[in-house]
Amino acid sequence: MACATFPAMPVTTPPPLRTATATVVTAAGLAQVAMLWVFDLGAPVLLTALAGGCYLLLGLGLFGVSRFALALAAAVCGARAWLAFAPVPVLSWEQLRTGVDLLVAVCALGLLWQARHTPAP
Repeated sequence: MACATFPAMPVTTPPPLRTATATVVTAAGLAQVAMLWVFDLGAPVLLTALAGGCYLLLGLGLFGVSRFALALAAAVCGARAWLAFAPVPVLSWEQLRTGVDLLVAVCALGLLWQARHTPAP
């Protein structure tokens, strides 16, 4: 009796820039959730922690190989930097957060463009 053989799954490794972007998004999400222990509880801090939870999920998705995670990272981080919703109570931290969001959005758009325009092997 012959055993059926299945084709091997392709081994895909994300580019180093994607891994770095995922690490930055995860660190940003962790920092936003950690603000619950730094500031007094209130609506702005709770909204920031909620946004941090979304960033943690987004970072988890970016560690994979999906294009959807790249598009979502560009959209969420770009919208957060553009609209400045759920601001942090300290101005210098808010500026750092906005800078990180812009960096992530630009990197995610670059990686998405690269993934769309690279010919398949």
